[in-house]
Amino acid sequence: MKKNKNSLLLDIGWCEWVSFPALKIPAIEAQVVLDSRQSILNIFDYSTFKEGEDLLISFGVHPIQNNHDVEIYSVMPVKTRRLVTFENGDREWCYVIETEMRIGSMKKNVELTLVNREETTFRLHLAAKMIKNLVKINPQKSYLTGDILNGLAASPA
Repeated sequence: MKKNKNSLLLDIGWCEWVSFPALKIPAIEAQVVLDSRQSILNIFDYSTFKEGEDLLISFGVHPIQNNHDVEIYSVMPVKTRRLVTFENGDREWCYVIETEMRIGSMKKNVELTLVNREETTFRLHLAAKMIKNLVKINPQKSYLTGDILNGLAASPA
């Protein structure tokens, strides 16, 4: 019997919990954006510096929506810079990093474009095109991979 390719894909909704182990982010809510070419991580308090020939970026993330009390800081190598055009027409050069992302049972290295625009509700905008061969997106559902925050609260210390 031949397996249906779609049965092997991870079912996700328009909004899911995502983690980034290398960034020390155990849980962040992601809005899955169907028409975006790049994933955007909203950051604050960032600076760049050289270590040998490598350009690194240090930055903070507020992983919980509408909450500035929880802050996670990371340092990552810069992969490149990209000119980003925002919805209001503003254009800005932004740094891009590459890191492992976990969503449900899936692990994948992804590029994240870092922007300093914390006024958005979702701190992570996940480009569906980056993971299209691994997931099946149901735009009417959310949190199909589970609730990471409740899992963290239930974990032993």
